[in-house]
Amino acid sequence: MASRLLFHSSKRANGMFLGRNVSQGTGLSPLALRTMSSATSQSPALFISDKRYGKEHTTEEIGGFIKGFQDGKVKDYQMSAWLMAVCLNGMSPRETADLTRFMTESGDIADLSSVPGTSVDKHSTGGVGDKISLILAPLVASFGLVVPMMSGRGLGHTGGTLDKLESIPGFNCDLAMDEFLDVLRDIGVAMISPAGDMAPVDKRVYALRDVTSTVRAIPLQTASIMCKKLAENPESLVLDVKFGSGAFNPNPEESIELAKSMVEAGEGSGKQTTAFITSMDEPIGKAVGNWFEVVESVETLRGEGPKDLEDLVVVQGGQMLLQGGVCGSLNEGIAMARENLRNGKALEKFWQMVERQGGDVDVVKGVKEYPKAKFREEVRASKAGVVGKIDALQVGLAGVHLGAGRKYIEDKVDFTAGILLGKKVGDRVEEGDLLAECFGNDEKVMKESGRRVGEAFQFGEMREGGDLIRYIVRGGGEVEEFDQSLLK
Repeated sequence: MASRLLFHSSKRANGMFLGRNVSQGTGLSPLALRTMSSATSQSPALFISDKRYGKEHTTEEIGGFIKGFQDGKVKDYQMSAWLMAVCLNGMSPRETADLTRFMTESGDIADLSSVPGTSVDKHSTGGVGDKISLILAPLVASFGLVVPMMSGRGLGHTGGTLDKLESIPGFNCDLAMDEFLDVLRDIGVAMISPAGDMAPVDKRVYALRDVTSTVRAIPLQTASIMCKKLAENPESLVLDVKFGSGAFNPNPEESIELAKSMVEAGEGSGKQTTAFITSMDEPIGKAVGNWFEVVESVETLRGEGPKDLEDLVVVQGGQMLLQGGVCGSLNEGIAMARENLRNGKALEKFWQMVERQGGDVDVVKGVKEYPKAKFREEVRASKAGVVGKIDALQVGLAGVHLGAGRKYIEDKVDFTAGILLGKKVGDRVEEGDLLAECFGNDEKVMKESGRRVGEAFQFGEMREGGDLIRYIVRGGGEVEEFDQSLLK
């Protein structure tokens, strides 16, 4: 029987942290191990100065700096200075891969060896109405693959997968690692908050980035995202890197660069990694807000969801099936994914996950009634025309204002608050048609949010923007346009 070890513990070798060994893909080379001891002697000031003047750090220097920060020898103000130097002068792909690896190895790395089957995970850079993971995880698991998904909570205008799941009465996202592994062994899918002491350096570094205007540096974004995914330790990864008004990166060029960087970091750690560049200029689907998005996810798992949402799900699901060895091409994977949305297998896996993690299945099925918000505000068209744009950022901010999201990390989320869109980009409307409905528990806030949602709708005679899925980024930095015929 395979080992029941829950984590690869971080071990010290020549002054550095090691998680997995070299043969497992994230360990250091023998050369790095032999020379590591000298790296920690470099002063933080010299390390910062090197990057200030655009010099490239060695593997050993990066490892020494991260270890020093973890041990308290490198102070917050020194880390902040270095973060700004990286923001201004960048890092090479090799430096970025090293930073990612050392941040991964600063804590626990999940050991999935006791879980039979091939594991594959997905990460999204976040958006408005992004409930893809709720559908994708059980869909992929319905084919026999293992989906060990650890997710986050929402902050700002983007929603969080955990908030959506926790809107289901009783659903427990805070499983201990042994419970997480038990669920994976039983049903092949679990969706939880990060377990154990995973990537602890990233938590501290991200807090500094958040208050020093260094969030949008691609090497730092890459390391922060990928160190957590690598600590989860799936065999392969699919990334959804978004651009547009509702994304953190507004233009596709910047998102392509981020995707290339993340794919390179994943591949360099021994994980097959593929990224899709997708548009976040309008909300995904028609539901924004936690419980509303759960309901729309179930509709999609029944094969009755909005086209844009289903297309994103089956493309990413098809790629996960391809990387998991279930199919021979993306086209075949897309067809298989659509089939399991139609035949009930994906939905059945979702019910299993909800029940196994303590959720009330009867509420999600509609057998029991879910609490409703006190107030409802209709947003209607002031003129006729074609919807040319729905500003995802403004809709997301309106949702936060209603209580569906957080302005601050300690804020409590109102699961009954949200927005339902009545129209999507490209739809023709007449004056007085229902554009959206807002739900909340503060009447004054309702009026303000309704006004903001109304202003998010822009009209024109022709649809603006382009395709929802634009590019695929593969290992080796290969970028190609997505074949739109796959969705017809």
